Parts: sequence; C-alpha cells; structure tokens
Amino acid sequence: MTSDNRLKVLLLTRPNLSLTGSGTYEANLLRELGKRCTVKLYESEQDLAGDWDVAHCTNLKHLSWAVARRLRCPLVVDVHDYYWVHYYHFFCPDFPLRFLLQKLRRLKYHFLFKKIDGLILHGQFLYDLIQHPRKYLSFYFGLDYSAITPKPWQQREDLILFVGGDYFRKGLHRLLKALPLVLEKVPAARVLVIGKEPLHSRLFARFLSRNLPVEYIYGMPREQVYQTYSRGKVLVLPSEIEATPLVIAEGTMAGLPPVVSRVGGHPELVQHGETGFLFDLDDTEALADCLIQCLTKPEQSRQLVANGQAFLAQFTIEGMMSRLEEIYRDMIESHKEQQHG
Repeated sequence: MTSDNRLKVLLLTRPNLSLTGSGTYEANLLRELGKRCTVKLYESEQDLAGDWDVAHCTNLKHLSWAVARRLRCPLVVDVHDYYWVHYYHFFCPDFPLRFLLQKLRRLKYHFLFKKIDGLILHGQFLYDLIQHPRKYLSFYFGLDYSAITPKPWQQREDLILFVGGDYFRKGLHRLLKALPLVLEKVPAARVLVIGKEPLHSRLFARFLSRNLPVEYIYGMPREQVYQTYSRGKVLVLPSEIEATPLVIAEGTMAGLPPVVSRVGGHPELVQHGETGFLFDLDDTEALADCLIQCLTKPEQSRQLVANGQAFLAQFTIEGMMSRLEEIYRDMIESHKEQQHG
C-alpha cells in the first residue's frame, strides 16, 4: 500500500481481446481502477516479484498455472461463465471438441482454485453454482455507456441484432429456426450477427442461414458495435447456457429491448414483459412472437427499454468500483490473518 493509502494492484488482463461482454468490463475496469489505485498491467514474470497488495485477473479463462503459483500476494479472479462446470450438450458442429475441452478446463480449474484466494462472481446464478471457499457477489453493469447514442425508433431498421461470439452456445440456430416465422409477419426483417468466430462455425452458420436475410460481421471495434446497436429494433440472445451477459445492458442502453432465453443468469437481467422478453429454449413460436412484437410495436418497445434503463441505473461505476475495493481490502486482511495465524 502506498503512502497515500492507494492499493497497489497487479492487473492480469487482456484488453481488447473481447469486443463486448467481458471485454467491455475489462476496458472500463482498466480505466477506472487507475483513478483509485496504483495499477500495473501484467507484462512479464518479472512483475510477479513486485510488492503488490493484490493481484486481479479479470477472466478465469486467461489465468495460467505458472502465474498463479508464483504470486506472493492475494489473487482475486473474475468468473464470467460456467460451461466448464458440467458438459452441456447442444447443437453445434464441434461437440466432441467441446466435450474434451470441458473436461480439461474443469481439471485445470480444480488445481487453479487452490491458488486463487477469492472469486468475483457476477450474478446470483453464478454465485450459487460455483463453489469456492471465498467468493464475492458483484455486478459489473455499472459501466460507462456514454459512447452509445440511441436513435428514435422510427429511424431504425427492421433489424434483429445478435451480438457475441460462440454462435451455437449463444443459440444462433434457434434464431435461424424462428426467422421464417418472423418474416411471415415482418417481410423486411433482417438479422445482423456480430462476433468473432472460428472458421468451421462461420461456414456451418452460413450453411444453416442460406436463403435467409442474415448478414455476418466477424469482429468490429467496440465503438462501432455501439453505433450499430442504434440501427436495430431488437437484441436477441437465445443462448443454450449463459451467465449475466453485458450485451443485454449495452443493448438496453442503446434502445434495444432484449429477447433472451430463460436460462442461467438471464432472468436476473430481464423481467418478462417489463424490461424485455424471456422465452423457453424449445419454444420457437414464442421466440418469433417476441421478436415480432419488438419489430412492430414501438410504444411497447420504448416502455421495455425505459424500464430496463431504470433497472440498470442502480448499477453505477462508483458503486462497482467501491465494491471492488471492498473486495480487495477484505482479501488483503484475510491474507494477513492467515500469515499471522
């Protein structure tokens, strides 16, 4: 800790690796943490020998055993997903690989957890699901949305936005199945898919969407994603499994009512008929109906967005950062007690 009582934090992150979701959180955290703490972005193993009060890894997926075992200060790690806890089978072109990766990740995290002093879990669903001796509930929705500039509903296109990588875990095939039903009522409707994706999944997705009005953009700067939100009338996330995705907050702040599957942490973020729509995974007609409503009922869409924005207003940058500093100090105190105990 420095003389002015600022905590010294070693930040293990990969800025700009993800354009939305956890990447948005990491970009905001990197900016805001520097205002409150003395921060060093991890660059090499030499950084591990520094006199840090705490080390913070912003994504469990990016933490290596070599780094975790060499740290001499408390280590806290953000957890953004749970598909490594069990094998969740769903329609995809690479399920044998996913099955193998789930087993390997579960084994890796079993040993990593022994070196992690605390987990930050973003949402009650994740908090209840993932087991660790010291875990902290937090919400990362108190972010800077000032770069998002929503347009009036009448200036928007009949565009359905699907934002995020890992298409098939996020249920793109379910959207494609519902799209013909949407087109019967809204012939001008189109889908824009934005997200990084491996080549084999891109090709399979294009095959499934043949003869449908679907456009794919494989990666886009975050600022451009924010601008693109204002083109659409609805955000859809028909995920097979999902924690608490930031894209729902981003879309809502951009004026897009969210239509999401009733899985994982989605019900924590979307109140059905109040801030968006929830649907059961196998109910294709319900998914289509929710999309049609958002494309054709401007007053309802505006009310859903207004309610969603009011809900998100409770999450502020100040609140998020205060909670994070509280977590840091609790871990530091616990670490001292263990050393002297």
